[in-house]
Amino acid sequence: MKHRRLGLILAGVLLLSSCSDTEGTDSTTNSTTPAEPVELTFRLWDEGAAEAYAESFDAFTEENPNITVTIDLVDPKDYWDSARGDFDSGGIADVFWVDRTNLSDLATNGHLVEIADSGNWSEILVELFTIEDELWAVPQMWNSTALYYNRDLYQDVDVSISNLEWAPDGGDGDTLLDAALTLTTDMDGNTAGSDDFDASNIETYGFAADYELHSAFVPFLLQAGGSLQDSAGAFAFATEEGEQAAQYLVDLTQEHHVSPPAEDAYTDPNHNQDLFTSGNLVLYQSNSARLSDIAAQSDFSWGVAPLVGGPEGEVAVVDGIGVAGNANSDHPEETELLLNWLGTTGGMQPLADNGIGFPATTSGQDSYVNYWAKQGVDVSAFIESTLHGVPITTHDFDIHHAIMEMEPIIGRMLNGEIPVDEALRQAQEAGNSALDL
Repeated sequence: MKHRRLGLILAGVLLLSSCSDTEGTDSTTNSTTPAEPVELTFRLWDEGAAEAYAESFDAFTEENPNITVTIDLVDPKDYWDSARGDFDSGGIADVFWVDRTNLSDLATNGHLVEIADSGNWSEILVELFTIEDELWAVPQMWNSTALYYNRDLYQDVDVSISNLEWAPDGGDGDTLLDAALTLTTDMDGNTAGSDDFDASNIETYGFAADYELHSAFVPFLLQAGGSLQDSAGAFAFATEEGEQAAQYLVDLTQEHHVSPPAEDAYTDPNHNQDLFTSGNLVLYQSNSARLSDIAAQSDFSWGVAPLVGGPEGEVAVVDGIGVAGNANSDHPEETELLLNWLGTTGGMQPLADNGIGFPATTSGQDSYVNYWAKQGVDVSAFIESTLHGVPITTHDFDIHHAIMEMEPIIGRMLNGEIPVDEALRQAQEAGNSALDL
């Protein structure tokens, strides 16, 4: 199978050809500029990022005047189904966003341009987009999990916001449950720890995590000492550690009533975020991708603290976005030029300057930190979580479809519809079946 490799120094042939007889030619002409105008397409799924990339592409076109880039914004719910159909029809963009859960099949089927590591990208992102020792996407930005909290509502809790931990069954060392019981109140102001508390009439919840695997179950699983996958890549979380993590999350909702019902969050992925920004949720464990929305929608004092720790510490899942090149593009040289640009600090700078995400270049992260510091937000907790972070997967499988099969089962478990041990076995079997394992 043949692949084209993107290097750090590109278009050497174009450069050499431009150095032939150039009498009467403007010597300031960019040697990599194509002879004819070229329009490239760039596909992604985030509107805020699209606006930042428009700034980046304006700068790219200034350096490459004959190349323009058209942005194709696709609804995230339809993104991958649309992409797979466009690969089959030949209509995929020249350059497009990818995440790790959908990368393997594209790479192994020859759809993508190989990438050479610049040496200036976050190591965990390089690892994330590496399959069979080859890098298949230019890292763009990473996100990790931390704890958003309402300062006004948390101020009377005795435990420091930086010291919240869980323990199986709320045992020794658990500080999260007591805090959540104190913070959860019904419409009459009774706390969840009091005899008069009305669980059918809750006004403010103490704690919630996003009920997708990255923010809730997997971090708790890892913190209990479990694993999502075994060394061969098969899902392997139906274990004692998995049951401890899952039962704790179930009990927060079903027994203690300090977390909102899981069914609401599965119906609306923004449900818990909306509860937080409306002041009806005090502690919200989620990822840095929600930072811009929370800042725009919250009219109270809030902050970001380290994610809740567990028996094995503050283990988090680190995820990220890369840009891949279409190996069958009609404009291969120009596509490589764009990929090269997007791998530089200048190419990613608008993502940082607009607070969209932590850029993959180590030098660009200060801009993102400074952007949010000017808004009064300390984002260091997200950086701290990467120190204890692991990629969602490092195996050569596309696990997106497996996650889609597993999450509804996990959701029913969190909603109290399926016993924990049975749900974990069902979800594990469904995931491995999706991987043909």
